[in-house]
Amino acid sequence: MIVEAQIWLVSTLARATPVARLMHTAWGWPVAESVHFIGLTLLVGTIALFDLRLLGVGRRVPIAAMHRLVPLGVLGFVMNASTGSLFLMTEPDQYVYNPSFHLKAVFLAVAGVNAMLFYATGCWRRVEEGRSSDAPRAAKVIAVVSLSAWLGVIVAGRLLTFHRPFPCAPGEASGLATCIPGYVQNP
Repeated sequence: MIVEAQIWLVSTLARATPVARLMHTAWGWPVAESVHFIGLTLLVGTIALFDLRLLGVGRRVPIAAMHRLVPLGVLGFVMNASTGSLFLMTEPDQYVYNPSFHLKAVFLAVAGVNAMLFYATGCWRRVEEGRSSDAPRAAKVIAVVSLSAWLGVIVAGRLLTFHRPFPCAPGEASGLATCIPGYVQNP
């Protein structure tokens, strides 16, 4: 069932031929990579600073002042989501069947749920209303999870370039495919 969904996703994304043509120009992929790294710098740089402040680093800087950097992190995330979508539409089989991409997606999901919990549970409100320069324990736990998840995103993203899925041997693709199913290999 999962392999069939992966095959469907790859075939659907492969239909984005105008995107692939743009990305395969001399400057398409390099410009997208550059924007992706700038976005990553904005995202992880600002979020890491905020998380470290929650953990007690730089106690002289008010937590609310550090929180004002978060919109730059959101801008970085939008830049990364946009360029990441271009990469995925250009070479879908190299991402959808890549275990590093699977890990990156898991770490992104953890980071997203963690951020949602920070705001939805009232943790941010307690941090903002706090009278001391120290964040509550729940905020510190969320900060550690955030730093760990974003580190996981970076490492898994970097590993994408080192693992390229190859065609599956007959019957090899089951569960979550980490090879390219449906190709017939020449003997």
